[in-house]
Amino acid sequence: MEEKYHLELSWQALWRIFVFILLIFLLYISRQAIGVLAVAIVVAAGLDPIIFFLEKRGVHRLLGTVLIFLFTLLLFASVLYFILPLLVTEAVGFLGDFNQAISTLFGISFPSSFIKGVSTNLSRVLGFLQANHISVTVAISQILSKSILVLATLAISFYLAVEKNGTERLLRIILPGIYEKPVLSVFARFKVKIRRWLGAQLALSILVGVVVSIGMWLLGVRYPLVLGGLAALFEIVPIIGPVLAGTAAFLVAVPESFALGMYAVLFFVIVQQLENHILIPVIMGRTMKLHPVIVIISLLAGGRAAGFVGVLLAVPIAIFVQETFNYIAERKQIE
Repeated sequence: MEEKYHLELSWQALWRIFVFILLIFLLYISRQAIGVLAVAIVVAAGLDPIIFFLEKRGVHRLLGTVLIFLFTLLLFASVLYFILPLLVTEAVGFLGDFNQAISTLFGISFPSSFIKGVSTNLSRVLGFLQANHISVTVAISQILSKSILVLATLAISFYLAVEKNGTERLLRIILPGIYEKPVLSVFARFKVKIRRWLGAQLALSILVGVVVSIGMWLLGVRYPLVLGGLAALFEIVPIIGPVLAGTAAFLVAVPESFALGMYAVLFFVIVQQLENHILIPVIMGRTMKLHPVIVIISLLAGGRAAGFVGVLLAVPIAIFVQETFNYIAERKQIE
């Protein structure tokens, strides 16, 4: 005997489905604004320890926040004025030599249109920097004026940082009362982790980038600034990042001589060992507990979903998700 099943939906259920779909749609069309807010929250959380440090020494929070933002802009201007022109000049030559090296060794190469396009864009950047070398502020203003998202991120970051517990107050405003306590509890855990991760990652990237640039220059490997920049950039990717940076150094050095290529690889191995056994335990300690596979998958997923902004937010989101699961697990144990 056949059994017949009837699916009945009340108006209330249909209304909930409609509201859910509408919410998903609103989140999708607001994804840029959500991304800006997320980056601003991460930046404000990262700056909070520095602002608190200045507060303890008698500096007013508003003044401390302004000083930090001004120092950051000054640092950015200095990099733009002194280092970026050299870096762009090296990058143009590096791209061609790197493509020739992989073509010689492996029989593969980037399309000529890609090489020409990137080289042309880099040359334009270099020409712009050289044309505006007298006024760095003009260059910065032109860059920022073309990116309203950057300006919005800076503004929101400033307002969240200048007010004590600014992000927490914002969450209390936008969250329904039933979700306020759990979300704020998870955010408090996230805030501690993200501060440590940002500080440690920034310190490691700068230190490794400087050491690699100096090391490549002393060895006589071409494009030391580019290789140092790659090492600093790839530092965010555990295990694979240093391997990629070392491979790039080998491919650039080996056309000069095989011995130079091996010296470059040996230098990267030494840097990696020092980093694993000295720098990471001292700077990061055992506070993160974020598996390297999770970091890599998060970076790939973030880049695929939202490009550069997705890469920036990949690890912070992974940390937030991890802390959410930890909170849920602890609540279940208590209950």
